[in-house]
Amino acid sequence: MTNLMRACALAALVFFLCIGGTSGQFGYRITNSSPENGMIVEDFASAGSVTQTPVQMGYSVGGDDTVYLHIGEVAMTGSKVGINDIRLTISPFGPPGSKVGVVDGDRENDLRRFSSGLPRIVFLDDGTIIGQFDLDDPVYIKVVTPFDKIGPGDVRLDSPVDLPGTRVLDFDPDNGASCSVLHSGPSFNLWLPGARGVVRFYNANGNLYANPGALFGTWPSPPIYDAPDVVYFDVSSPTAYPRNFGYLTPNAIRMSN
Repeated sequence: MTNLMRACALAALVFFLCIGGTSGQFGYRITNSSPENGMIVEDFASAGSVTQTPVQMGYSVGGDDTVYLHIGEVAMTGSKVGINDIRLTISPFGPPGSKVGVVDGDRENDLRRFSSGLPRIVFLDDGTIIGQFDLDDPVYIKVVTPFDKIGPGDVRLDSPVDLPGTRVLDFDPDNGASCSVLHSGPSFNLWLPGARGVVRFYNANGNLYANPGALFGTWPSPPIYDAPDVVYFDVSSPTAYPRNFGYLTPNAIRMSN
């Protein structure tokens, strides 16, 4: 059974490598012509028995040290990889952008936290307007120091050098490139000072948390993040209570398959 699971994961990885960050896949950049453009994406929220915050990143030890988007818990030593966490790098258990399932071999693996100030989402200011994040700017998940330059081990989220979820190596052309902050972490669900976007999700099945002790029709009822939902780095507009959502606009990046 273990060999079969690994064979399936390898087949999925080969398929991923063939298509890269195409429409509907991890690392895809939203444009004006994308079908997702204008789609509502929800804030991660916690209420009652539903815990979906914070949204952080951690890594598991072994092999290439898979990086995960970890939902509903601080990513620290003692944390465990959970159901619907998202693999952000190549893993023997699934391609970048895949979600951890109930029977997956990495579920409950130990999760480690990164060094102070890491990880963060950054971009290379290679576009037409210097200082502005635009469609020509490659995007990375920064997991190593220094903070202002891409280094070996950093993860490509959208880059012309290689596929989403690949790591920068010593002799890669993007190694050493200067970068600017899109989100400084560690909680990527929050609009922190200087952030140019936030992690949100498309509530594909419309699930909402209903507090059994609340009055009927009480609003808002936080959306529930689960397996069918798609996660994005959304750059539309900050949360302004009671409006806890955004609209996908060009430059948003898909962070799950």
